[in-house]
Amino acid sequence: MLSNEIITHLYLRHIAALRGFLAARVGCRETARELAHESFVRLMARPNGESLLDPRAFLFRIADNLAIDHWRAHPVRLEQFSDIAEHEHLASEAPGPERHAAARQQLERLRRAVEGLPPQCQRIFVRHKFDGLTQASIALELGISLNAVEKHLIRALVRLRQCLD
Repeated sequence: MLSNEIITHLYLRHIAALRGFLAARVGCRETARELAHESFVRLMARPNGESLLDPRAFLFRIADNLAIDHWRAHPVRLEQFSDIAEHEHLASEAPGPERHAAARQQLERLRRAVEGLPPQCQRIFVRHKFDGLTQASIALELGISLNAVEKHLIRALVRLRQCLD
């Protein structure tokens, strides 16, 4: 039997991936959550004498089998589908090609604006917005005051706002 420590580690490390795996298999997040829970229950219920070389792989095998059992118990019936011709008039909520083109143009303007910032201002903006560093850690890294970092970020945001408007 796997120790509680191993089960806890598996759960914390792989529960999100397991739920995603199951959601892709069964097409429902709530069902995926239930099957993921059941997968861990079955993993913990294994006989004491069995050892596993790869508990993660075994967990996903259990989950896959549960997804197959789910489909067998809840088969898709043709009457659940409607005729596509009935829904031709419905507009898609997906963005159209115009919106994609506009987004690409705006992204290109933003990229040029960031590249047009003064070097120190650009470096601080990138480290903060894209690398996720705090203002204090950037100040420490560059050997400048926190106030200077704040001023560079304000300058960058004002410049970027002007370029996007």
